[in-house]
Amino acid sequence: MDVYMVYLFVITATPLFLWQDYKKLAFVHTPFIVAIWALLIFYIGGGMTPVAHTLFITLFAINVLFAHIAAYLIFARPFLKERQLAKKMTQTEE
Repeated sequence: MDVYMVYLFVITATPLFLWQDYKKLAFVHTPFIVAIWALLIFYIGGGMTPVAHTLFITLFAINVLFAHIAAYLIFARPFLKERQLAKKMTQTEE
């Protein structure tokens, strides 16, 4: 549960990282964050049914997908663009 709580705080902060360049994606991600926090409250309170557990796991998987998309957009995409630009620059110099 400790790892889940750390991950929950990370996915809660994800829209803040996306806000500057990807506002629409940040808005789309926000309802999933609210839902997963609400389900955590039900989980802690002990009021989870099998359907709620399935929803909880599904929302967690969707949030993992959002986090990976955000990580790609924030970190990998600019790095790959810069690398591609540098490659083009070296080809034009030759």
